[in-house]
Amino acid sequence: MKLNVLFALLLVTVLLACNNSNHPKAVETTHKDPTMATPKKPFDGVEFASKMDLACGMLLTAGIQDTAHYKGKVYGFCSKECKSDFLKTPEAFLASKYRH
Repeated sequence: MKLNVLFALLLVTVLLACNNSNHPKAVETTHKDPTMATPKKPFDGVEFASKMDLACGMLLTAGIQDTAHYKGKVYGFCSKECKSDFLKTPEAFLASKYRH
């Protein structure tokens, strides 16, 4: 009987402690450290010779996965496959309808 009373008392104490509204709630804060630089995109500041992937016509603003240098210019590509196709016959792609 004493064991049941002690158990009940312990249970009530635990339940009341969990519902205590005097405990401060955890506050999430975000700190901005001015010394931490914002990560750059891999091709920020690169001036491309075309606004489009010359192999498939996709706009480079949609994403650049690879680049190629040809005759002193930098060309961007949406994939390694497009870059590979371009490098096989670059002059044909430079004359293509996607050249902008």
